[in-house]
Formats: sequence, C-alpha cells, structure tokens
Amino acid sequence: MNRINTADRNGRKRKIICAVFLAVLLLLLPCSFTLSLSASQSGLTDAVNPDLIYRNLIIDHDLKSVGVYDTDGEQFLYGENLDLTLQLPGISRLFLVGLSAETLDLNQRIMISNNAAVADRELATAPPDEIRLTAGQELPLEYLIYRMLFYHSDGAAVAIAEALAGSEADCIALMNNTAKEIGLNDTNISSIRANDENIIFAAFQSQKNSTTVIDLVRMMLNLQRLPAAKQWFGTYEAFLTVDDGGQRLVSMRSPISSLWTLSEGQVKEAYNVPAAASLTMTAGQTKEGIPIITVAVAEGESNLFQDTTRLYSAIDEYYESSPLVTAGEKMDGVRERAENGDIFELVYLETIYFLHPEDDLFLTQDIQYQGNPPYLLPLTKGTITGQVVFTLKNGFKISANVGPDRDILSSRSQVTSFLQNLNNNPNLAQLLFILVIALIVILAVYLLRNLLHIFYYWRHIWRTRR
Repeated sequence: MNRINTADRNGRKRKIICAVFLAVLLLLLPCSFTLSLSASQSGLTDAVNPDLIYRNLIIDHDLKSVGVYDTDGEQFLYGENLDLTLQLPGISRLFLVGLSAETLDLNQRIMISNNAAVADRELATAPPDEIRLTAGQELPLEYLIYRMLFYHSDGAAVAIAEALAGSEADCIALMNNTAKEIGLNDTNISSIRANDENIIFAAFQSQKNSTTVIDLVRMMLNLQRLPAAKQWFGTYEAFLTVDDGGQRLVSMRSPISSLWTLSEGQVKEAYNVPAAASLTMTAGQTKEGIPIITVAVAEGESNLFQDTTRLYSAIDEYYESSPLVTAGEKMDGVRERAENGDIFELVYLETIYFLHPEDDLFLTQDIQYQGNPPYLLPLTKGTITGQVVFTLKNGFKISANVGPDRDILSSRSQVTSFLQNLNNNPNLAQLLFILVIALIVILAVYLLRNLLHIFYYWRHIWRTRR
C-alpha cells in the first residue's frame, strides 16, 4: 500500500514538473519572437533610405562625414553622416570671411593690437613673406584675409575679429547670432583661434566650435552671394602691396593650390583646415556642368584632395541631366477654356532640366496641374495660365509654367475670325499680302495714267484759249 501511494506521489510530481516546463516554454516563445522581431526592425532602421536620390551611389573613401549638394536642384546628391556633430575649430574663419565681405570696407586698413600680435606668434611655421604681426601695424584687410586662409594665422583672425566687433568675445557673440539668423541651428562658435590652448578669454576651455555638414553647406551658400567672399575663396595665389617698414610687394600662395590643378578646373572656390578633424570645402562645377558644393571631413590631418576630386568624378558617373519638359511641347490630356468659350491646348513655356541617376528617371506618376479658368481675353502665346508640378521619388517637386498654344483675341467679329485664320495659315497670309501689293501697284498705275490724261486735256484747253 505504501508503495502504491509513493508511486502516485511521484507521478503527481512528474506531472507538475512537466506542466511548469510547458508553461515556461510558452512564456519564452513570445519573448524570443519579440527579440528576433526587434533585431530585424533595428536592421531596417539602419538601412539607407530608399527614397534618397543617391540610394545606390557608393563612393570609396575614409571620410568621417561627407556631403555633395546640387546648388541648382537644391538637394543633396550624396551624403554620409550629414547631421553628425563635428568639432571643427576652423569654421570660425568662414564667419570672419563672410562678415568682413558684408560689413567692412574692402580697402580698409586694420590696426594690429597687442592681443593679435601675441596670437600670431603661435604660427607653426613662418609665412613665406616673412612678415610677423607687431602691435601698431596697419595692414590691408585683404592681406589679413589671405594670411588667415593660407597660413591659418590666429593673429590675422583676431585682428579681423576686433575690427568687426571690438573684441574676440563680442565677435563670438556676433557669429553665433549670425548663425541663428541664417538657419545654422547646429552650429556653435566658442573660439576664434584654432589653437584651443591660446584661448585666455573663454570661460570653459572644453567648449569647441561645432557644426554639421548640412550647416556647412548652408554657410557656403550664404558666402557665395557675397562677391568679395567668392573672390577670396576662389584665389590660390595673390600679389599684394604691404607697408611693412616700407612699401613692398608680397606674394602669397595657398597650400591647397594643387587642388585647382588636380580637379582640372572643376573647383572654383575652396577652403581647407588641417587639424585633429580636417575639413575641405569646395564649390565648383563637374565636367558635365553640374554645379555642386562638397564638404569632406576626416579624422587627423588628412589630405582630402583626392577624396574631393573623387566626389566630382562620382557625381558625373552616377547622374545624368535630362529635359523634364521642352519649350513649345504640348501638354497631353488637358485643355483650357477662355471667357468667350474658345478651347485651347496648353504648351510648356520653358525647357527645364533635372538630375537623376542614369538608370532611373526617378519620377513618380504624381503630376499635378494648377490652373484657374476661364481666362480673360486677350490671351497671347507666352502668357502663363498655369503650372504643372512633377514629383520625384524623394518628394522633391519641380514646377513648369504652361500657356496657350495660340493667340486668342477679344471678340468674335468677322475681322477677328479673319485674323485668326491668317495666323493659323501663314501661306495664305503671304499670298494675300502679295495680292494686296499687286492691287496697290495696279491702282497706282491707273491713277497715274488718269492724272496724265487730265494734264494733257488741261494743257490742250489752255492752248486753245490762247
């Protein structure tokens, strides 16, 4: 009897253990499914956005962050880590160039303060012109701009900053306010000098100049609207007259002058800062005529020239420019009505080109027409009566103006109908013009003949009376 009870108890234990195991297994299955689903979802979020125009464009580089911007189409043609925050001390120089071009007299001479002279002593190497900044000097703004851009002179940067705002601290505040005004929301300026160890006025030495590739592109777009800034960034060799204890001609050459040569003239403007995070920015035009801005950032003092020229070549190889619409081409499927009831077809008024990958037109079927009939008369060819909006796969929209395919006059009189028929049939108009000229000539001959007859009879009567 005891054996039977013991067996029953053991059986009940085994049943309980099995039940518990099954319950745990059922609980773990949904969890494992959830974990695998989360892993797959995280893989999807890391994938490249399929709607980007450069979704299949692969460029071999070791850059930390890079962007190529189409200035005509106002879109990125390539990018990686566009919104990554970058610590770049040299971006303050971009603000100094822009503010100088916009607010200072280009022929202004700037007094070198003791603060600027001390900052200039930190140049890694003596500039080729062998000019050292000393307190009390007066030097041309243009010379200081090139000294700052070519030789990365903190002294020149400090002197320009003091000319702009009176002090370095006030100039930093001015730059940050300017950044907000032009929409550089991810840009912060905390120092003007490239060497952080020399910042004696900063409250927090750990603060650094920071920005993103997107903000750098916006900054370059703003600089390009200033002729002086375009000239400074587009110059790699300058000859200036400087008063340094006497008038002397100074030859200045940019250390990145080879970039213009390597790009075969594609680069028009350039800016380079070698530092712990090196930056090279250019504005130019590819061999196929695509106007672009490039921004390349790499770790360490890297030579970014080859990466930059590779960007220009890759854009030409990947993209193609095609006419979206052609001037004079008829718009299919839409007719409009004038106020007098006349129906007319629409034609495109301009030829518009757009960029797309060579293997993909990148257009959607979403084509919208915007018009407002009936239209007041008179209507003439070339008058804008509406717009056609095309949508690319990345959501970018391109609009094209359309207008009537013929002139429509303001009444339905017989004269109006006759003129419209002549307008529609140039051969008939030419024939009628020739007939009218012939009729005028015949009438002139008859009129001259009759006048001669009258003169003859008048003369005969006058002689008879005598």
